[in-house]
Amino acid sequence: MSSSRAVPAWPVIGLTYEGDTAVADAAGVGEPIRVAAYPDLATAAASAAAAAARRLNMPRCRVQGISPDGEEWMMVVDAEAETLEELRSGEVDERSSGRGPWSLAWLSVIPRRWWLVVGVTAVAGVAMAVVLIPRSALPAPVPVDTAAVDMAPAPSAGQLPVSAPAGWDTYAGWVIDVAKPGAAAVLGPRNTLVLADGPDVITVDAQTGRQLWRTTTSGNVTALYAPTDSDLIYAARSNTGVSVLDASTGGVVTSGDTTASEIVLAETPFAQLPGQAGAVLVDRAWQRRQVPATAVPIGTVGDGLVSVSVEQAKLWVTTSDSPVLPAPASLTSPTEGLSLSRVVAFVDGQMILAWADRSGPKKYTIDSVDEAGRVQRRATLDAADRSSGKTTLDATSGLVGIGSLLLDLNTQKITDVGSGTVTARAGFGWTEGSSQGMVRISPDGTKVPLRKGAALPDVVLPDGRAVVRAAHGSNGSAYYALEVQQPTPAATPSPTRADGKGQ
Repeated sequence: MSSSRAVPAWPVIGLTYEGDTAVADAAGVGEPIRVAAYPDLATAAASAAAAAARRLNMPRCRVQGISPDGEEWMMVVDAEAETLEELRSGEVDERSSGRGPWSLAWLSVIPRRWWLVVGVTAVAGVAMAVVLIPRSALPAPVPVDTAAVDMAPAPSAGQLPVSAPAGWDTYAGWVIDVAKPGAAAVLGPRNTLVLADGPDVITVDAQTGRQLWRTTTSGNVTALYAPTDSDLIYAARSNTGVSVLDASTGGVVTSGDTTASEIVLAETPFAQLPGQAGAVLVDRAWQRRQVPATAVPIGTVGDGLVSVSVEQAKLWVTTSDSPVLPAPASLTSPTEGLSLSRVVAFVDGQMILAWADRSGPKKYTIDSVDEAGRVQRRATLDAADRSSGKTTLDATSGLVGIGSLLLDLNTQKITDVGSGTVTARAGFGWTEGSSQGMVRISPDGTKVPLRKGAALPDVVLPDGRAVVRAAHGSNGSAYYALEVQQPTPAATPSPTRADGKGQ
């Protein structure tokens, strides 16, 4: 074997088994990597060792395996091919020949059961390169049986038990019972609707409500996202991970486990990790990203993590975990005398910033950010005497609720309701002001009053129906598909007699 294939004596990856899980320790760098035995333990071992080598930035690295009965052996992992092979003498770095604890003599006594691991190529592409991604132990995905779906019973119609949002009736074309609807419904590909029920993700036909598949994840689902032009569904489980599912079958692509301060779903999901670090979910696996000091991650562009330091008014787009940072972009004030007070939101590559003086916010700016870290100003909006409170996003429609304001990123129009907090959702702004009652705000600024306590929709279906979550029965909950409210016909005057009284 050529010297180019030589394997240095250090670092050494430790490889052990814990039940049906392969555990690789990347020489003490980060937490151990655990990969569940799917489709088998040999594949998991090769994947775990390869992920550890990638963490160490080593194309080929030594692996010390320890069997359940304490026997040891030495192997080499190829990080790119995800293979484990016996360590041969030609691969030994000259600096380590005949020295150190890694003697080659014991290779002749490798227990036979370990040959299930040696030389096996990992066939599945999901492995942890940053924090922790075990493989799913669920059965392999099975294509949806169209005939069975057609035969599945459609959910019954029903009546919403609370006031409906303006523009929709309380009559629901279908009602789907769930125990814990902890995430807003989202539109999926091919006229489907994706719902959550505790740890379960459910996909139904948006027209009929017939269930296509139901998959259980490893924790309660708190947010759903179906990327544009993709056949994947992301299901966030609070700050414990993101389950990636095949939109056609419901098969689990990866469980995406991690420990994060916050997880945000987008075209490329990202996590804010403890210890001034971040990670992005790329090619179905977490990849660590450097977060500069005093900065916090706010979003992603492509595979890059966007971080902003409000204190320094600087922005970085990092594409690796290298401590050598790219050059930052300066965030310029729209008016002399104003300083950056906060990042309001980041939506589809557009960043909304608040600029203030000592008395409060004076200007909002909308800036686009590209993968190279370049920032371009798109608009400057007046924020004087306007709220800078809680922010909500409707990324699909390009709407942002900022305190009592609704911002339409498509037109850069701001609508101020004066009081209350605007929730951007389902293509509208919704607010409950102390003096105005509930109001629905259109992107063009039109305001329509609502009944007190009206349900707010999660999403509007392509046929115009609105999907809302509300109570169902005495103890249950449900998703309701509300029909569009028809205009009330004008009253027709009755014929009158000469004396003015009706006949």
